Amino acid sequence: MKKFCPVCGKEQETEVIEKEEVSNIRGDKIKALARIRICSICGEELFDEELEEENIQRVYDIYRKKHGILSPEEIKNIRESYGLSQRAFAKLLGIGEASIARYETGALPEKSLSNMIMLLKDPKNMEKLLEKNEEALTPREKIRLLRRLEEMKGDDEENAVKISKELYNLLEDKAKREGKSTDKFIEEILKKVI
Repeated sequence: MKKFCPVCGKEQETEVIEKEEVSNIRGDKIKALARIRICSICGEELFDEELEEENIQRVYDIYRKKHGILSPEEIKNIRESYGLSQRAFAKLLGIGEASIARYETGALPEKSLSNMIMLLKDPKNMEKLLEKNEEALTPREKIRLLRRLEEMKGDDEENAVKISKELYNLLEDKAKREGKSTDKFIEEILKKVI
């Protein structure tokens, strides 16, 4: 690919090299391999918007993993699982619609907001959020969300493991002796068996 090189003063053939760079993201120094376009003649680094965007996203992905922040896909999947538009989701969260659009296309949300969105994976938490902010949605949006929450409850009931009350009581007692919640204890047992 040819690009204008300011050092050579004309269009030159270019190549892409990789080099480790350190970026400062919210006070955290993140090392990542960056892809950089250079002039094949003099070696000058040339701006390439596409490569620069890829490099930024690569650094953000490392930062997300390090700090437990949701990825753009995870945020979008959570929102879409409830059938909410970006506008309705933003209003429920009490943030701007443009913010949700940015987070779904790669911008980094604050850890606290990421945690709040992550908690919405659980429909019970979405129900609580809706109770606190029901005036944020139009009546149509609210009805649509309530229907989706009912559907999700039905899905959970269909996938639930049914055990006798007697067996549940035994498991509950054992869990208490081990200082664990009954659900967590049962989940651990099932993971060992499966």
